[in-house]
Amino acid sequence: MLNHCNVNIRLGPLRYVIVTPNFHHWHHSQDAEAIDKNYAAHFAFIDHLFGTAVQAERAWPDRYGVKGDYVPEGFWRHLLFPFFGPKTDMDR
Repeated sequence: MLNHCNVNIRLGPLRYVIVTPNFHHWHHSQDAEAIDKNYAAHFAFIDHLFGTAVQAERAWPDRYGVKGDYVPEGFWRHLLFPFFGPKTDMDR
C-alpha cells in the first residue's frame, strides 16, 4: 500500500532494486514517457533490466489514469461514475 501513497521516498541506490512510491506512480500515468512502463510491483530492477523503467527527471507524473479513458474530476463524481457513467446530472 505504501507504493500508492503521495510521499517522496527515493531510497538512494535502493530505488533501482525495490519499488518506491515515486517509481510506482509512473505506472498509473498518462504522460507519454510512462506509457507501458514501470510494471514491477515489488522489484524495480526487473523494469530496469528489461528497459521498461521510466527515465524521467520529474519525481511525479503530470496526469494519471488510462489514456483516452474518461473519468470525471472531483470526489463525488469520481465515486458515482461507475454507477451512472459520464452522463449524470452532476456533469451537466
